[in-house]
Amino acid sequence: MNTTAEDTARAEWETLMQPDQVRVKVPVCWKGGVCLPDEKSDDMEEAIFSTLTFGDNLVIEKAVTYEIEMKGKKYPVKAIDLHEFRRLVVKKNLLSWSLNIPIKRENGWMTKECYDRVGSVPAPLMEAFLDKFETSIQVTDKEEKLMERQSAILFGKQGKGVADACEAVNLFCTLGNFSEKFGIDRFQLPGLPMREYTLLKMMIGKEGDANRRNSPMGKPKSNTRIATGGGRIRPSRGIDMGQ
Repeated sequence: MNTTAEDTARAEWETLMQPDQVRVKVPVCWKGGVCLPDEKSDDMEEAIFSTLTFGDNLVIEKAVTYEIEMKGKKYPVKAIDLHEFRRLVVKKNLLSWSLNIPIKRENGWMTKECYDRVGSVPAPLMEAFLDKFETSIQVTDKEEKLMERQSAILFGKQGKGVADACEAVNLFCTLGNFSEKFGIDRFQLPGLPMREYTLLKMMIGKEGDANRRNSPMGKPKSNTRIATGGGRIRPSRGIDMGQ
């Protein structure tokens, strides 16, 4: 049995079934009774955060944004206190962890007494947890460049379905199709029986084929086309982005 494949599948399953949670693991070692991150160690400590939503980010960012006067600037410049931002993320989003410090929460936030105890955790370990958590949110330069290349194909006037679509394109196409056609959102989609998912995706592709055949001179009705799997595409009902 391929243990690595099983571990990967289990992790992906947890993400699908609990999209509102992010699990992070940090390799650690103990030095003088203090738990510290250590990339060479096989010992792990785990933390579970609630997914940082747009609403979370909006509220926290607003709370930690302030204005500063800068020489040569007519108006104050807005700045964000990143240390305070991370502190509030811990209070708002840390749900539990493997450390021997229970997490107590009220009304969606960590209690003051609990946060005082959490403050005893060595700063390097807490920063390592937060670094891992933030990595799960960030879009890398490599991902952005891949999105640019595949978007040029997807939305181009002579666009075709994108082969080996990246996560962003796959989400855009799959969720867009199933939401538009069947009202199925990102939380319902993982529970759809695989056979039904496959059949419906094939029918979306066949609809796209029919639309192309029935359009004047065999051209699609819209230049904006969405990949539906199997190399098939369908006209979008949205704005023509090819102009």
